[in-house]
Amino acid sequence: MVESISKVPNPRKADLRKLRNDLAKEVESLSRALKGPAEDIGGDKVWVGKNARSWHRELAGRHRKLGEQVGRLLPMLDAAIRDEPEKVSAAQARTYQRSV
Repeated sequence: MVESISKVPNPRKADLRKLRNDLAKEVESLSRALKGPAEDIGGDKVWVGKNARSWHRELAGRHRKLGEQVGRLLPMLDAAIRDEPEKVSAAQARTYQRSV
């Protein structure tokens, strides 16, 4: 007769879900991080001239790149969450908890 192994909720999956929820709350803030300054500098209200245009291009590029990178994070976490089992053995859960 096969002895059944006790399964517990996967703590890694719980941590990934918490991370995803925390990040989802921050995504808007992260994507807006450079938007205001880029618009201010590019709008000729704060600074004008050749250097201002150069700074605006740099800032606008960084804003775009930040948005792209942040946009990749949630799908990566979603995939990691999907790959984790809902339940693991108690020993696996203890091993994970000791490692974090």
